[in-house]
Amino acid sequence: MKTGEFIKMKINEELINKVDSGNMWGLISNFPNHWKEVMKLTEDIDLKVDSSKIKNICFAGMGGSAIGADLIRAYSLQSCRHPVQVIRHYEIPNYVDEHTLFIACSFSGNTEETLTALSSALKKGAQIVGVTSGGELKKQAIEHEFDYIQIPGGMPPRAALAYSFVPLFRIFQFLGFLNESDKVLIDTYELLKDGVSNYKDLDDNDALALAQELNESLPIIYSDALMMEPVNLRWRGQIEENSKMLVYGNLIPEMNHNEIVGWEHIAHLSGRLTVVMLKDKEDNNRVKKRMEIVKDLVMDQALSVIEITTIGESRLERLFSLVQLADWVSMYLALLNQIDPTPIAKIDILKSKLSEI
Repeated sequence: MKTGEFIKMKINEELINKVDSGNMWGLISNFPNHWKEVMKLTEDIDLKVDSSKIKNICFAGMGGSAIGADLIRAYSLQSCRHPVQVIRHYEIPNYVDEHTLFIACSFSGNTEETLTALSSALKKGAQIVGVTSGGELKKQAIEHEFDYIQIPGGMPPRAALAYSFVPLFRIFQFLGFLNESDKVLIDTYELLKDGVSNYKDLDDNDALALAQELNESLPIIYSDALMMEPVNLRWRGQIEENSKMLVYGNLIPEMNHNEIVGWEHIAHLSGRLTVVMLKDKEDNNRVKKRMEIVKDLVMDQALSVIEITTIGESRLERLFSLVQLADWVSMYLALLNQIDPTPIAKIDILKSKLSEI
């Protein structure tokens, strides 16, 4: 049977409707609409934060609520004059004080780790901004009179990335930590809109083709450690949550100093590992050379090595071109295996057990 014939039989609207009970297909398709909506929602942002007092920036968040923070941290690396850290924990660094801009990111507003970290930041006198759809985080913002941006709710946090990222972009714009106009947001919206048109084509699209290559293997995601680091993380998170598959990833150059040696003894994994290299034209030149060498070193042991390069003109377009691709690849992987992408049963069980303690 030819691959094209397999695709037409395997993925169709009937299958999508049967498998996708939570309408993840619709949520991923609406990514550009979310982006446009939250651009409008945040266009007149006004904060009480005193930027002259800021010496460091600390984000707190977990899972899909934190990925926007990772993206803005990496994106602003060359423009923000302050150190930026993303904390995924109950506890916060000792440096947090009145000179810290502490941004609490919780889509639901009820993430226990983030609320615990927020409580500590309040005690230390940090300047606080909340980004949430409501819940306890909104209540805390009203009670303690700190800035917050309310975003639409009613969806899994991982499907709300536009709502989680664009407000942070606006905050950094407002405080002078980004030297960019709204044009990059508009251009990125257009790129995302074009992407949806391409990836919804069930007969021929890159996301489906890539999903077929990754299916029934262990994907290993490699990328540069700077701007592409959160994209690497997003790929892993989306495939894990939507596709219910284990994914591994690491960063270059660090993995060249340890993990690369681990490829010497993997006979027991022969034919099971698919390497995906995420690339951008602004990757460090030495990292580009390292990627070429890594490809040669692992090619014989891996099932395949797939190289994927960002598209778009601006850095923001290029960043989100691969973020969007990850969404669609994870969706198609779920469909190929007839797995409902929305439920996250093991996370729900874990939270339930924690609530009993």
